[in-house]
Amino acid sequence: MMRLLKIELKKVMPNRAFRVLAIMYIVAMVIISMGVMPFFQYLKSKFADFDMDGIDPTIIPFYEFPDIWQNLTSVMIWFKMLLGFSLIFSITNEYSYRTIRQNVIDGLTKNEFIWSKIIMAGFLSAMSTIALFVLGLITGFIYSSEISFSLVFSDVYFLLAFFFQLFAFLLFTLFVGTLIRKSIIAMGLLIFWVLAVENGFYVWSKVKSIDWVEYLLPVKSINALIHNPFPKYVFMEVQDYIAWHEMGLVILWGALFYWATTRLVLKRDL
Repeated sequence: MMRLLKIELKKVMPNRAFRVLAIMYIVAMVIISMGVMPFFQYLKSKFADFDMDGIDPTIIPFYEFPDIWQNLTSVMIWFKMLLGFSLIFSITNEYSYRTIRQNVIDGLTKNEFIWSKIIMAGFLSAMSTIALFVLGLITGFIYSSEISFSLVFSDVYFLLAFFFQLFAFLLFTLFVGTLIRKSIIAMGLLIFWVLAVENGFYVWSKVKSIDWVEYLLPVKSINALIHNPFPKYVFMEVQDYIAWHEMGLVILWGALFYWATTRLVLKRDL
């Protein structure tokens, strides 16, 4: 496993597009993790300038333990497309520059080739989860009004859900990149599928009151694992836990994308 990961890292690190997208993702993670309270403080000062002292966004407990874990993960998952694009560049470049053929000639099997991509997806998901955990601890210790072992770690399972959520989505992007093999077309199709196709079917299902349609939409199903927690701050009921059937659906989609990607690579001529 480590051998395949080292091979993949040697391939992607010199790639400028991969580095730019990875840096953009890291910057987004730091901004989301560290910048919410300064933004709330800025809004508070602006409200004061307009004689609206009664409005204080800083009282929103975004960084309070244990809420911080659901808050951070529910926001950060919306930036997953940046990592998805980086993996699309990785897999499509293999076909564009014929490096997949050279890898096989040099002794790498097709199974090892696709596993190197899957391991890379897992590596990116794991690093993102670890980084979000560290940033969450830092900001939580700074801003949380009450700190105890039970509060800090009681909802930390949202990070595990975030890992599975991100990993399943990255497997989906690997499938799209393997299917299309052209980076720009693959990214365009991914955006079109997420924004137009899935949202279109989702709106239609809500109008028709057909709830099960959402479970047939891969990205919607993956996104639904961690629910939006913010309506609770205006006294609305939210799901503040991970449902087992939703976790199972994410794992099922991930397994399906793994199988489909593997079949494409094994059946195609190089």
